[in-house]
Amino acid sequence: MHRSLLLAFILLMVLSLAAILFSPEKWQRLAKANFSNGGSQCFTVVFAIPKTGNRLGNHMFYYAGVLYVAWLTGRRPILLYSSNQTRLDKAFDLDIAVVGEEKRCPVKHFLHSFVYAYNIGVKDLINVDSDVSIQLKGAFCSWKYTQPIEDQLRRKLRFHRNLTNFAKKFLSTNVPRGWNVSTFVRVGVHVRRGDFLKSWAVERGFTVASREYLYRSMTYFVDRYRRVQFIVSSDDIGWCRENIKPSTFNQGRINITFSSEHSTEQDLALLASCDHTVMTTGTYSWWASWLANGTTVYYEKFPRLESLLWHRSRVADYFLPTWIGMD
Repeated sequence: MHRSLLLAFILLMVLSLAAILFSPEKWQRLAKANFSNGGSQCFTVVFAIPKTGNRLGNHMFYYAGVLYVAWLTGRRPILLYSSNQTRLDKAFDLDIAVVGEEKRCPVKHFLHSFVYAYNIGVKDLINVDSDVSIQLKGAFCSWKYTQPIEDQLRRKLRFHRNLTNFAKKFLSTNVPRGWNVSTFVRVGVHVRRGDFLKSWAVERGFTVASREYLYRSMTYFVDRYRRVQFIVSSDDIGWCRENIKPSTFNQGRINITFSSEHSTEQDLALLASCDHTVMTTGTYSWWASWLANGTTVYYEKFPRLESLLWHRSRVADYFLPTWIGMD
């Protein structure tokens, strides 16, 4: 009797083990868990950051892209960069490995050919052999990369303490006279101009927001809140001072404060500390809005219709569905 029970138990264990071994989904999960814990030094996904003059907003999308693919495939994320520090390190306390070269493993290259769009082909990277490293290149500018890993991304994109302290001090010392902090909202306004006005950028389809758009988008918040303080940041703060004026609005209900002579990282920390956002164009504006995580109004005329950039983008993939478009 005992012998029969023992044989039945052994048979049950063998069948259970066979079910695990021959179930592709379970085998894939087991393999991922094993390799991601050191089973293969090549079970990695590496983002090759370009050596061009791309700025902080683009680098943040690179970071989101490699974290997304790491989440999708179970691999270990790595940044490949010529320097030990990326633009991200000036702003955030990150815990991702940064290497200068990656030669020890065979590599599967994945080029993200779109700019402001999601590339569904990224899902095929699940099938890359575990002894082959994945190397990413391209823009990865889409909320569809950030949404599945949003909680993780918000935990990791934490500003250095000195930047957080800067933002707190700036906001506390710039409370409008006679206003109580609990009685008004702050809206970050980022205005990108600069290189987007150059001929090569205009030809490709980059645009800058008009003064009329800024008035309409700011009015959206003025109409909804009793008091609004606008914190304006820009790469052309002189233009902003000339074109964004308190006299345009009811001066008793609004305040416009300009952030000038601050670093890129300081301005981003400042904008991220606001309740809501008016964004214009460019990835820096996008991330300022995402980090603030309030109501966002964006400029609809980006990129320019039928331009080269427009054909390499899908606007619905770029701007979050909950964001509000205006022209």
